[in-house]
Amino acid sequence: MNKYTIILVSTLLLSCGFAGCFGEEKPEEEEKGFTWPEQVEKGCDISNESGLECNYYAMVNSTPVLTMDDPIDDAIWIVHLDGYITKWELSTEDGLPSQTSTVADLSGIVSRCHHEQGLLGMEFDEDFETTSRVLLVYNENKTCETARNSNVVLSHAKMIDGEIDIESIEVLITVNKSNRNHNGGNILSVGNNMYIWSLGDGGGSFDPYDNGQNASTILGTIQMIHYENETIVPVNGSNEPSYTLHHGLRNPWRIDIDSNQNLWIADVGQLCYEEVNVVPLMQSSNFGWSEREGFHDVDFEEGCYENRSEPDPKFTDPIIEYGHENNHCSIIGGYWMDWGPEALRDAYLYGDFCSGQIWAAKNIDGNWTAVDVGNVGTMIVGFGKGIDGELLIFSWAGTIYQLNEIQSDLDLP
Repeated sequence: MNKYTIILVSTLLLSCGFAGCFGEEKPEEEEKGFTWPEQVEKGCDISNESGLECNYYAMVNSTPVLTMDDPIDDAIWIVHLDGYITKWELSTEDGLPSQTSTVADLSGIVSRCHHEQGLLGMEFDEDFETTSRVLLVYNENKTCETARNSNVVLSHAKMIDGEIDIESIEVLITVNKSNRNHNGGNILSVGNNMYIWSLGDGGGSFDPYDNGQNASTILGTIQMIHYENETIVPVNGSNEPSYTLHHGLRNPWRIDIDSNQNLWIADVGQLCYEEVNVVPLMQSSNFGWSEREGFHDVDFEEGCYENRSEPDPKFTDPIIEYGHENNHCSIIGGYWMDWGPEALRDAYLYGDFCSGQIWAAKNIDGNWTAVDVGNVGTMIVGFGKGIDGELLIFSWAGTIYQLNEIQSDLDLP
């Protein structure tokens, strides 16, 4: 079995100036200007003219980040940041989803030392019917006393009798980091036994190790791997376990692919701007971080930069940005909507963590435009797909809501 460890020691040495990094450790640096809000439930109420309403769907005991269709039953799995994966089916009594089993308890191997750490992503082996394998992305459990070795790992595991066999988990790739935040972690199958997964820039304010524009590191990138026959196959004939498809990203928390093989990336900003990027999947791109944020050159001294800077031809600018006014703070990526409420079809859905605002990026007269969907009030950590294709909203406090079209009296049976 191939196993790889990607060690970024050379990057650390250069960034640290060969002094100060391996002596007494300095406190981990969080993003300047950002304070994590209290983790409380605020409810969900969308009040606008969108024709949508917010309804209760389910309650979990931790932070949900992802849903997966059960490969056998008419059910969904909910992936939790704390390392649990639970199975949910519709109740015959009230028609609401209820938890029927625990697919996995990975809490013993997943780090939760930081709000952004945990079980980040999951995908089925393309040959799952034969291998019963799943791919997992998470922060490896280490002591919380230090931010050193805040590793992100890609592993695989085998399903046995509807549960992930803990003993079968094997790490395929380890990525060493020096800060606990900016982990990325989304993983998606793109066909032909190829998978893409996102990685943040390694954490800290303004990319302190300059990973975003360092072509020799896989931090701040979208990686592509070839996973077949239960092993990693080196890409492009090299000895490397993964291939850098896109780089210049800060913290691509959620990614998706539309029906035209375009890759959608929600990249979390620093002080000023959140951004939505879209490029053809295989068109390798540099999105500019930490030289660019949104449509602007980064100014480390002046802070937020209101005027757009001229595009730099070596970078790919986003199609949409938004600032941190009106309590906005961090973009939460969603889905390319070729399902769900009709009003949201043919658009990329995304929202904001702090404000609860939701938008849909739609192509209007040849231009990508942020269409206001509404504000749901709750702190959004993600979106999901329900058992019957419902559009789900995950709140930070653990409640799952569904966003439905309002039925008029004429629609009722």
